[in-house]
Amino acid sequence: MNGQWLGTKYSTSEHTRDGNLIVNLDRIGDSYEGVAYNWPLQPPFICGTIPFRVPVNQNPFATESILLAYTTQTDVPFPFVDASVYASQITGSPQSVARRVYIEGDWNSDRMRLSYSTDLGDTGHAIVRRMAPDQQSRVVGKRTTWKELKSEFLGTSYRQFIFRGQSNANWPLRSLYHREGRANLYRYTAEDVPMMHKRLGGQLKQPMNINLNDDRGGFVHLLQHHGYPTPLLDWSFSPFVAAFFAFRSHRRSPNGNEQCARIFRFNLTAWVKSLEPILMLATPRSNFSFLEFPTQNNPRVIPQQALSAVTSMDDIENYVQSQEQMRGESFLDAFDIPVSEADAVMADLRLMGVTAGSLFPGIDGACEEMRAWRFPSQ
Repeated sequence: MNGQWLGTKYSTSEHTRDGNLIVNLDRIGDSYEGVAYNWPLQPPFICGTIPFRVPVNQNPFATESILLAYTTQTDVPFPFVDASVYASQITGSPQSVARRVYIEGDWNSDRMRLSYSTDLGDTGHAIVRRMAPDQQSRVVGKRTTWKELKSEFLGTSYRQFIFRGQSNANWPLRSLYHREGRANLYRYTAEDVPMMHKRLGGQLKQPMNINLNDDRGGFVHLLQHHGYPTPLLDWSFSPFVAAFFAFRSHRRSPNGNEQCARIFRFNLTAWVKSLEPILMLATPRSNFSFLEFPTQNNPRVIPQQALSAVTSMDDIENYVQSQEQMRGESFLDAFDIPVSEADAVMADLRLMGVTAGSLFPGIDGACEEMRAWRFPSQ
């Protein structure tokens, strides 16, 4: 049951409205806990917020909770207040809003059915679905050769596009945080980030104040580069850095291997003109925003020409494609190159100075670079 569930909530009461429903749940011990967000399809767009807790062994389940409202504040750790108070403030007159919500439902691996009622007699239902753990990429890549792709990349306008390399063309764009089955980003911000800062603070050459937005983002970016799950997705302004990450694990692949690696290309300039970024780790909104973080304590950022996307979405590709359809623009495409070309790719990148030693300053990167040279595939 843990993960992100999306769908539409349909109201069966005359004075309540349909809405887009997002249910973000983590497994915590013997229960699934998180928050359900209800975004009305018509104004006023006040996001109803329901804290959610269900025992792991209860299916079908029933739960009861308070009803909160999202205040849209960006400078507080938990921007949710009593729904009736907030609705009265927004409209300028007293509002009668439900205070308690009673939810029943059942779920399987990819579908959850919900029905609800409130202390005011409102009722409704929803079916929400989550992204499958083994879902393949929705993006149809262009099959090409390294020679053709290298020529195309050399004509790229710098910083208009960004790139991401993945070693398997079937893998979707998905943060490690969401791949691990987590979804409640408010919990991540309140618990994981402070916990890791306490753990690593003594090892940081330059102090980082995680109560400040820039430092917190830079610290999470540091965690990302050292393997801790984060809601970030790494990109590079260099297509050749992306190619290194796409082929890094394939240097000993057999020549007859028809599997493909993939390089995603994203039109950053068009995206930031079309959508206002949300510069927060935790938000109930659908978010896919690009950030360049401070570089202190993270010597990998500059050589990798790195920036990251912060996302609240598990299924990133579906969100991007929905924005493409809505706005009539193309933001994302992909190129698939056979892994049998790995040796040729890595040889070209070495001549360009794109190596493990240059991208990962330190002993580990130097050893990986020299190993690739001194112990070539046979």
